[in-house]
Amino acid sequence: MMETTFSMTRVQHIMRRDLIENCKSNLYGLLGIFAACFFPMLGFLWSAERWTEEGYPEVYSFERFCGNMLGIISMVVSVAMIYYASRIMKCMDNKEKRISYLLLPATKLEKFFSRALFVTVGTALMILVALLALELTYYLLLPLFDLPTVYSQPMLVEVFSMKWAHASVDATGEPVYSWWLMQLLVWIFCLWNHSLFILGGSFWYKHPFLKTIGACLAVTILGGILFASSVDSGIWSFLIRRVDENYPHSPHSPHSPQTVNGLLTIISVVFLLFTVFNWWLSYRLFTRSEVVKRKLWRL
Repeated sequence: MMETTFSMTRVQHIMRRDLIENCKSNLYGLLGIFAACFFPMLGFLWSAERWTEEGYPEVYSFERFCGNMLGIISMVVSVAMIYYASRIMKCMDNKEKRISYLLLPATKLEKFFSRALFVTVGTALMILVALLALELTYYLLLPLFDLPTVYSQPMLVEVFSMKWAHASVDATGEPVYSWWLMQLLVWIFCLWNHSLFILGGSFWYKHPFLKTIGACLAVTILGGILFASSVDSGIWSFLIRRVDENYPHSPHSPHSPQTVNGLLTIISVVFLLFTVFNWWLSYRLFTRSEVVKRKLWRL
């Protein structure tokens, strides 16, 4: 009889099986991530050569190039993470795969955990390899372009350093909000967005990416209508007054850093709870998986 206690050894066996079965698709995914960053970079390098000819300052030219690359890399990484998150149950997208996966000698927690690692840590490693290959390609391409020496410094270091913007300040020079709280909120929001596609992939086995996007768009439109109605009802004015009472503000600003930080903290906690709930619900859906899916789920 199989042990019901959690075993990392069995998780490793399941992940090794997944790696072998998906080796080709993972390679294609890595090449796709690389290509999605490489071709825009090639165009930006050509543009940077023209900027130099037009007399742009060298540092400004490099910062502009890195700023453009930051946008491309951010978009590619975001799409890659949510796309692979939606494929968390790719191993069960047909009857034969479901039979094979459900009969594996492992607990359901171990199976779900291995898939979660595969689409999170595995995807992150794939992105890292693609970006390192992009950096190497960048250095190999530099001799082909007539660019200033400032371009010889590492591109990715400058790109990621631009990601960490400082907090805004008000007219008195005081910070409008805590920089760390804002960064925390951004990361928690990204995790929540990622968890939506984990949930979508656990609910829909076929075309989960497109179906999850469609569901999110429908909810967004409905939420926009409800939000517009709530503004008319005055509920948001009431909430802002309550926050102002709990977080006293300075005489210089009606919305002090304490008030803004309080709102950031509340929003961060709410989105973190939503993220945990989405992961929990995804696991619950997996534990109730069946070989023959109900008609309601065959969308």
